[in-house]
Amino acid sequence: MQLSSWFECQANGFFPYPANGAWDKVFAYTFSPDLKATFNDTRYNYDGWLQLYHNFNITLGKNFAPFMHGFINTLAVPNANGDKGGLVYSIGWEGGTHALLKKDLYFTDAAFAVVQDVGGQRKVVEFRESSNIPNTTPIPTPNEWTCSFT
Repeated sequence: MQLSSWFECQANGFFPYPANGAWDKVFAYTFSPDLKATFNDTRYNYDGWLQLYHNFNITLGKNFAPFMHGFINTLAVPNANGDKGGLVYSIGWEGGTHALLKKDLYFTDAAFAVVQDVGGQRKVVEFRESSNIPNTTPIPTPNEWTCSFT
């Protein structure tokens, strides 16, 4: 499967809103345990990112009925060595009918992912997400990243 198609399928699966079902199973399959992720100006490791997405799941379900999202454009640049990794850039939209305001509201979402071949499977090892959706989600305490060299 092409890297761009793989990313869009994974993002459709792990996008955290209640009607998406078992998004957390796709989350676990997609993201590396060594993940470094950002949402706007916050930084997280895998556990912090998972907590943030659990929080998003609750507030998106309360604020939008139904919540929807889609892709405007996805650019994937596979690694030159031919493995399953590469870089992915994506611009999309999100929103729906706001439950309190009773009107349709849509916002822009952007993501950047570094994908690596981990044991023969594609895994996102770095994920940066930005959105201009109004945020009522309780933000977990960010995790400071450490720098290590081997």
